[in-house]
Amino acid sequence: MKKGLTMLVAAMVIFGLICVIGSAAAATYVWVESNVKGVGHLTSEYEVDTEYGIATGIEMQELESGSGLVTKQKWTLEVNPEMTVDGVEGCVEGLIEEKEFDVEYFPITYQNHSYDQKWLEKKCVKNYDIGAVTDANFVQCEKLQKKETVVTYGNGVEALDLGPGPELSIMQTVSADVLGISHIGFAAKDPQNHHHTIAYGKEETIGQFQIDKTIEIGFNCTQPGLGDWLGCP
Repeated sequence: MKKGLTMLVAAMVIFGLICVIGSAAAATYVWVESNVKGVGHLTSEYEVDTEYGIATGIEMQELESGSGLVTKQKWTLEVNPEMTVDGVEGCVEGLIEEKEFDVEYFPITYQNHSYDQKWLEKKCVKNYDIGAVTDANFVQCEKLQKKETVVTYGNGVEALDLGPGPELSIMQTVSADVLGISHIGFAAKDPQNHHHTIAYGKEETIGQFQIDKTIEIGFNCTQPGLGDWLGCP
């Protein structure tokens, strides 16, 4: 029961931090570092939106929830990262996330309340400046070991006139060992013609699989239009 108490308290603290991320997404710079492990029920949810308005800038939504053993939930999130250009420091529009997640499902009871939910972990990243979206969803998982990195930059990088580097791009890498259901997808659309999909793909598994995937989408020299025209594939 002591382990269960530790896990539940940790989960409540992390949920509070994630709410702050969502409300502070309009700030110039955001950094969050989290390390959680224990036994019990965990729920965390957060989102990023780098620009005010509909379908602009960079957006990310992420949710994870489940009951059982959390061997590792370790991640860092940096919004509008700091860079040095010609000796001058400044924030650029972008998002960098690194995450490790290792969980195993089993039902638990704490203070006469039962928690019985198989693990889910969902993420969707949109970059409207280049017309790109990626998503990685894991649901109904009895076991999930996952390492993931997301790096994406928007027009704010170009404004600082940076040299060679990850300008106006999105890259997502996923390495997972999953017993459950998985979905990984991407889409690249023409920002000037929302009906034209340049590339699209998805992969779905049911059962026990080992997955290694890298998705990279770069700048296509066009300017975005208006409207919520990027949906998760």
